[in-house]
Amino acid sequence: MKILLLTSGFKGIYDYFEAWIINELTKNHEVKIFNFKDGYSNLQSLTREFNPELALTLVGFKLPIQMVDWLKKNQVKTAVWLTEDPYFMDRTKVVSQYFDFVFTIDSAALEFYKNNGHLHAYKLPLATEPQVFKPKHVEAKFKSDICLVGFPYPDRIQFIQFLLQNTVYRIKLVGKWSNPLFRFRSNPKLMIHEGWVEPSMVANFYNGAKIVLNTHRPFNLKQNQNRLGINGKSINNRTFDVAACGSFQLIQFKEDLPNHFIEDEEIVSFKNNLELRQKIDYYLKSEEERQWIADNARNRALKDHTFEQRLEKMLELIKDSTK
Repeated sequence: MKILLLTSGFKGIYDYFEAWIINELTKNHEVKIFNFKDGYSNLQSLTREFNPELALTLVGFKLPIQMVDWLKKNQVKTAVWLTEDPYFMDRTKVVSQYFDFVFTIDSAALEFYKNNGHLHAYKLPLATEPQVFKPKHVEAKFKSDICLVGFPYPDRIQFIQFLLQNTVYRIKLVGKWSNPLFRFRSNPKLMIHEGWVEPSMVANFYNGAKIVLNTHRPFNLKQNQNRLGINGKSINNRTFDVAACGSFQLIQFKEDLPNHFIEDEEIVSFKNNLELRQKIDYYLKSEEERQWIADNARNRALKDHTFEQRLEKMLELIKDSTK
């Protein structure tokens, strides 16, 4: 298939997502990349020259709708992978209407698109890149009892404060944590690596942790654009990355979790502070069981949750719908 990948316009992790997607697609397909900032006339020229069958973009917020309309008028199928659902539903409910195919990472968002009449809306979670997220030996500076990588959302701050006040474990935080936890700055159990880090270094922190703590972004965060109040049901892409590293994770429970991993065999979940502390206490003492679960998670991630498998599924759904 001839595929045109339109850049999302977002940086940071999206640079990596797009690179991993391109790497997988080019194995079996002819792929061209187009930066929408290069303009409408350049898109027209490239489309006439390349004659793509499919145009794919992530998020879709920054891509001019004029470009999507032009591609559709020229018999190019258009697809958007909505990788921020359900946190920006105010925008995605509009954006989704312009694309032939909508792929969302969240089950609750999918229900919304289907209920609003989109004929080709599908659930397609993000995935992991096993060339980056893999088991490896790391230096002492990456090691911890408990590690959390991510933005300091209010519930994450609350979990960490609870653990600092009620356990003796060494906690490593990666992200913009210095200000929210300023009053704990002298706590010898707390280690902060301030700021965003690239995926290969994130993998180091995962590999160095005995337990990776994985919690989800709140659906009602004031920074969200989700006036519909859609409460996400799906796990985040971090879940797959931690698993691919062969690292043990404690994940905040989500309804879709059992659809991806077998609980207590491939992953362990918690629902409140008490469960979190009890399970941390148990699994830090149970090294063999912890490693068994982590190994199972890695096997499942490599079998079912890589970008290669996601893109195969996406293209299969698109082909099946146009037969």
